[in-house]
Amino acid sequence: MPDPAVIDWDRIIRKNVRSKDMEGAGNVVAIDGDSVVISTQGAQHQYKVPKSHIEGYNGAEVYLDLSVSEMSSLNRMIITNLKQLAKKKY
Repeated sequence: MPDPAVIDWDRIIRKNVRSKDMEGAGNVVAIDGDSVVISTQGAQHQYKVPKSHIEGYNGAEVYLDLSVSEMSSLNRMIITNLKQLAKKKY
């Protein structure tokens, strides 16, 4: 099993995030279980990205293996799945 990209997840809070195409994707605002919460500038969008998509961390920036558009698609899938689960419960 490969070494994890980040050893101490709390150290990446408030760090800049770069997508796989090196675009600024926002800042890490929280760690939520197996996910990292990323907020864009001005908090226009928040993304919940599984830790498995964190490719690296150099002490200043966190690198993802996703593009910004893939982050959006991933979040839409998560929201859709959560809504479907909520409907099944009621």
